[in-house]
This record gives sequence, structure tokens and C-alpha cells, in this order.
Amino acid sequence: MLSLFRKNSFFNSLLLLFYALILQIIPAIFGFKLHDTQGLQFGPFRPIVQVLILFILAVFINRLVIENRIHRDIMLFPGLFFILFSVILPEFWNKPDIHIANFFVIWALHELFQIYKVSNPAVHIFNAAFLIGIASIICLPMLWYLLLIFIGITNLKKMELVHLIQILIGGVIPWFLWITYHVWTGQTGPMIDEMISQVGFDLFSKVPDAISLYKYIGFVFLILFLFVLYNEFRKKKHIQAQKKIDILYLAIIISILAALSHRPFTMEVMLFAAPMIGIFIGLLFSHFKNFNVPEMIHFLLFFTVLVMQVFYYFKF
Repeated sequence: MLSLFRKNSFFNSLLLLFYALILQIIPAIFGFKLHDTQGLQFGPFRPIVQVLILFILAVFINRLVIENRIHRDIMLFPGLFFILFSVILPEFWNKPDIHIANFFVIWALHELFQIYKVSNPAVHIFNAAFLIGIASIICLPMLWYLLLIFIGITNLKKMELVHLIQILIGGVIPWFLWITYHVWTGQTGPMIDEMISQVGFDLFSKVPDAISLYKYIGFVFLILFLFVLYNEFRKKKHIQAQKKIDILYLAIIISILAALSHRPFTMEVMLFAAPMIGIFIGLLFSHFKNFNVPEMIHFLLFFTVLVMQVFYYFKF
């Protein structure tokens, strides 16, 4: 199955839609009980939106990797493993609002990467900050990514005062328009209450059960594993790719900060890091010289996820 995604073509990219659909069948049928009252509401169309946004985000992640030459080979593994990671736990099912916010973050990263060796990067800097502003309206802790834009500019170019002003203006305009709309409709109070309710460091407010604790530990080990492979991902890359890989690693750290400052702090906020995890796992699988090994590992992961989905709902 994995070999189908070694080439970048319209047909191969379209297969990601069917890949997401297969992994979302059980969550779509049974997952409504997992819905919460926070975030965007899509009613009965929520599973459809989930599949579509997973597909669109996977395609955009692959475009980010390919166009910025983060890997020497052109393949679709990053988007594929993003989809796989996004359905690996029941807490991740039917969370299109987080994925939509992640879409704007990945788009902002794409804009940020365009400033490398550009004499006048004003448009790209403004666009990146503007997109983060939109993401933060969907999920307020996404404001942390403005820090990523700031540090990313210092990594790709020399930071100037005008760049900081462009970041501030780009990040503020979506909020100005959003607040103006709510003032016009007389809904300022509920909007402010909803925004405030999303932010807070309540990491220790609720002691997780044993299963949840194991999930958190597994996530921590996965992140540590990816950081151990830092030099492996950077070696034999040109300087431009190395700088962009550094920014992607920083994006993982920022996503964890966003998750920690999200209220309530639950396993589902680990999805903030899903795009970057998908990218690095995809790069890792592309490094295998013997392709039978990643093919077998992927099949086991894919089959295990499907079995876990069935097992989870047969308990009820």
C-alpha cells in the first residue's frame, strides 16, 4: 500500500482521500458520542468535513515538503502519516476545528518559507501572520505561532523592525475584523467569554487515569524520538532545507506550548503537533533503503488502527 504514495501525481494524491475515508468510516458511524460542545459545530456533516479537511491538509503538507525541497525525493509520505496519526486515538476523531486551525498554520509556514533570499518579503510576512491570526480565532492558543513567525524570520533572514510591525499588523487584522463583526451584531460578550474559556494552564487540574497517562507518555516518547533524529533529518541537505527543518522542529515546540495553554488540557490537543509529526515520520520512512521494511511497518500500523477502532466500539 505504501508504494502507491511514493510518487507525486494527481491520482496518487487523490488516493489520500480514500485513505482518509477508510480510516474515518468507524469514527463517522460511531463517533458522534465523542463530540464536545467546544469548537466549530458542523452538525451531521461533521464526519464529512473531517475527511475532507484531513485530505486537504495532507495534500498541503505534501506540497509544503515538495516545493521547499525538505526531502530530496518527491513522495507523499508526510501527508499519509499525518492522516494515520490523526486517527490513531479515539480522542482525535471528529475534531475538524483543530485541523482547520492547523491548515492555516501550515499555510502560514508555507508563506514563511517563501521569504528565504527574497529582497522584499513584506507580503509573505504579512500573509503568514494574517493566517496565524485566523487560526487563533478558531483556537485562541494558536497565537503562540506568531512567535514561530518571528523566530522563523530571524532564521531565514535578518530581522528588522519593519518585519516586527508587519507581524503585528498581520496578526491583529483578523481579530479587528472579527471583533468588529461581533460588535456590529451585539455579540461581544459571548465572544469574549468563549475566547477566555479556551485559554488556561490547567495541566494538573485533573489527574489522568492510567490509560490516558500511558497515552501522554507515548506522545512524549514520540516527540523525543523525533528530536533524537534531528541530525539524521538535516544531514546531506542544503542550507535552505536545514533552516526550514529547524523551523519545523520549532513548530513542534510551539504546538506543545499551544496545547499546554489550551483549556481544557486533554489528549485531543496533541493534534496541534499532528502536521509536523506527519512530516517527520514521513521523512523517516523515506530513509529506509530496504522498502519492504517501511511497507510492513505501515501495514501493521494501518491494520492496528482499524482493529483498535473496532475494538473500542465493541466495548459498548
